[in-house]
Amino acid sequence: MLTSLEKWESVQNSAVETGSLLEADMIGSADSKHYKEEAYAALYPERCKLNDLEKNERFEKILKIREDAQAEFQDVQSFNKKFVPLDKAMELVEKCQVGNPENPSNFFASQLYKAVKDRFVNDKYILKFFSATGGTHLDISHGIDCYFKLYDKKTNQELTRATIDITQNPRKDQTKSDVLIFINKENREKLDVSKNNDRFDPEFLKKVIEEETEKITYAMIENFQKK
Repeated sequence: MLTSLEKWESVQNSAVETGSLLEADMIGSADSKHYKEEAYAALYPERCKLNDLEKNERFEKILKIREDAQAEFQDVQSFNKKFVPLDKAMELVEKCQVGNPENPSNFFASQLYKAVKDRFVNDKYILKFFSATGGTHLDISHGIDCYFKLYDKKTNQELTRATIDITQNPRKDQTKSDVLIFINKENREKLDVSKNNDRFDPEFLKKVIEEETEKITYAMIENFQKK
């Protein structure tokens, strides 16, 4: 029989998994396995030292580190036990991206990226999009599902950023991120460009992209001015 705590954890994990399906479809996800290894190495640098080991010992140690990393972050609660500061959490996420941050492959993310990019002079700036879903401290501890970063094209210096939280919960009206994007089941179907989906609505997609681009651009300008 499950204890009250176990029941609560089961509900929480189920809710995260449901949300993650929405986010993964819309914006993609980071490489979960790779992320856990990078996060483990960042949190436990002494445990991950390979200096002065023989070849066979080194190989065995690498395998042990990989196993320990997956065990360390096996559920939602395990991420919250070890806090990772925001900038470090972003650094880890950026090491574990799937695909090109300057050319997102997921349809919704690609449309949003193109719209935000059009707001800036392309020969002066570089825009990158990063997904933090798939089990990361940025997602679970900081409430950030994805984010944009704008860089100076000549110096490659980060100029500003905008963090985004995507939800299908109609009662959620607050977020730790700069921008909250609400997409319920009905709207998700309207935004789904899959071949067999006859509910896809290009006009609705255009409206959503325009609205969210306004919020993201405003957040990036505001964050730049705060520096």
